[in-house]
Amino acid sequence: MLTLSQTESSLREFHPKPEAYLVEIFSAIQGEGPIVGSRQIFVRFLGCHIQCAYCDTPATHTKQRNCRVERTPGLRDFESLANPLPVHQVLEIIEGLEAFPGLHDSISLTGGEPLQHVRSLLALFPLLKPRFRLYLETDGILWQNLEACIAHIDQVGMDMKLPSATGLQSYWQEHSQFLPIAARKEVFVKLIFTKDSTLEELDTAIEIVAGIDKEIPLILQPVTPYGIVRHPPSPEQVLNWQSRAKQILKQVRVIPQTHKMIGQI
Repeated sequence: MLTLSQTESSLREFHPKPEAYLVEIFSAIQGEGPIVGSRQIFVRFLGCHIQCAYCDTPATHTKQRNCRVERTPGLRDFESLANPLPVHQVLEIIEGLEAFPGLHDSISLTGGEPLQHVRSLLALFPLLKPRFRLYLETDGILWQNLEACIAHIDQVGMDMKLPSATGLQSYWQEHSQFLPIAARKEVFVKLIFTKDSTLEELDTAIEIVAGIDKEIPLILQPVTPYGIVRHPPSPEQVLNWQSRAKQILKQVRVIPQTHKMIGQI
């Protein structure tokens, strides 16, 4: 088995300057999904191959010459650093935010879409894995990229993109290929939906999840109004969706974006 120093030497041999294009690194409370309320270090990657109508991280869609990094966990004392960041510098920043062992439950690899950065992820994994659980937040589309990374991930938060909410095409085929790979580890599926979302979309998502494992948690997330998306589902619609899903799936929860309620970024 390779030691950490031997692994780092191997990485330098194949990737002389492993780097990561990032938007920000900071410490905050996770506000979505079944691990809501846990403390994480967020490593937000730059760039996304899709552009959902409700996206609340527009900075990930434009080229960022600099990455902002928090120096003291929770104080928002950001410093600007030039992109791309060497992966060893990313590790140093993360170590600086871990004020004491156990402050953070995991590291959230988020975006944008982090799976667009397979080379950077593969360089980061051996540096982070010995000390932190790794949580991947993803749009659930790039299944081939997930295959390259899944061995290193502890938990996957997978979106299923509803056309009614995103304003984009459907990605059912990609989701169907992605979920079996993600299910090798802890995984939950998240549906962001609006008042215009349809039962047909819900039924398709349920069918995909149930086809893999009815125990996979399904998180129904009423959309937070942002940008051109202004109309969340009604309380009656939310209750109806949960009731419909629970007829087939074992774990169905409704969780809005709680970090918005407490002013967390």
